[in-house]
Amino acid sequence: MEVWHIVILSLIAEIVEVLWQYSPTMIGVIDKIRRIYHKSIFLLLFAHVGYLYILYVSLRFDILNWPIVVAIAFKTLDIFTKIELVRKVYVNQEIDEATQEIMSVKLSPWLWLIGPLTYPYLIWLAVTQV
Repeated sequence: MEVWHIVILSLIAEIVEVLWQYSPTMIGVIDKIRRIYHKSIFLLLFAHVGYLYILYVSLRFDILNWPIVVAIAFKTLDIFTKIELVRKVYVNQEIDEATQEIMSVKLSPWLWLIGPLTYPYLIWLAVTQV
């Protein structure tokens, strides 16, 4: 498999992940995560195809350099932050009025480009540094 195939597949995985998570507000994103989380935590983890692809590339090509570690760390932090928000908002209902208002603010469209622009680049750096 050539390097550009690996990077393009990473881009596709990130776009798929953005498409299922997309919502105009953060509370909408958390609600989508909650619906999947309610069915199964494993289903939620499998829904993060970008994360699974990064793990696959790391294991398949035996890569554990700084770009792959950074990508795995950011993805893990992202997933667990969203799970914690689901727990606080829907399970324990510990959300205060100010946080509720912040989570209801409309998200900028460029925010959804962070993943598809960042993670394929990190994958490219990881694969080319081997």
